Amino acid sequence: MALRKAFEKVVVKRLMTDIPFNVLLSGGLDSSLVAAVVVRHLAGTEAARRWGTKLHSFYVGLEGSPNLKAAREVAEYLGTLHHEFHFTV
Repeated sequence: MALRKAFEKVVVKRLMTDIPFNVLLSGGLDSSLVAAVVVRHLAGTEAARRWGTKLHSFYVGLEGSPNLKAAREVAEYLGTLHHEFHFTV
């Protein structure tokens, strides 16, 4: 429980800004946890009312990647407005 509280505290501390912010979802555990904390913290805040109630999430990567599928699933579960940018190699 102490780890969870510490993690939430450091994420929320970085949200103290006067400009809108977004999250980059890689589909991995770390970005998914950060996004979950941000969504939970934003609910009902002045920032959510000012900038819109939904957090924007972004994925940048290869089309067809397993990470893309995971990022989409996390975005859908959290209810973010999800955007994707694909590249090829």
